[in-house]
Amino acid sequence: MFYIVLTGAALLLAHWFGGLDVFVWHNANDTPFHLDAALGALVGVVFVGVSSLLDRYTEWSRELGREFGRTLGQVSMSQAFVFALASGIGEEVFFRGFLQQLFSGLLFDGPWADWSGLIFASLIFGMLHIGPNLKKIWPWTIMAVILGGVFGAMYLYTGNVLAPIVAHFTINFFNLQSIGRQYGHLKQDESA
Repeated sequence: MFYIVLTGAALLLAHWFGGLDVFVWHNANDTPFHLDAALGALVGVVFVGVSSLLDRYTEWSRELGREFGRTLGQVSMSQAFVFALASGIGEEVFFRGFLQQLFSGLLFDGPWADWSGLIFASLIFGMLHIGPNLKKIWPWTIMAVILGGVFGAMYLYTGNVLAPIVAHFTINFFNLQSIGRQYGHLKQDESA
């Protein structure tokens, strides 16, 4: 429900701020949709690989996985699919399609407007990924800022939210399943 509300908010706010199209911003680079989707999938797979390497070689990444495992528990493929799809669409439509476009086109002016919009939208995206236990979750916040920048750069280049949605979906889909497999057993029975 949260992501439906977030998408709805993006659509309403975009209309209110001058009829922004939250799905397609521009087609300045004339990128075909199938290549936008391929770019998103490639970026997503690369970051899933990076996540796997970080989990293998760094304690902070394993601790982050344990925190999410305690919260999420076991995650089925269908649960991961629904959550990844909803979060990918909802967050990218709101943060890239609405917020980045708003900052780039209406709030900032000049030759750096697009990059300013990307930076501000990425920082807000990252700051909203602060978990309840900041001491253990702070790497997730930093990664969200970085990924927000990558998603924003794809949006800036392609002019639409397809590549960021596919990348976001791919990362969440595979990482949620990995967390559930490795750390889901840590979730304590809430009825106990």
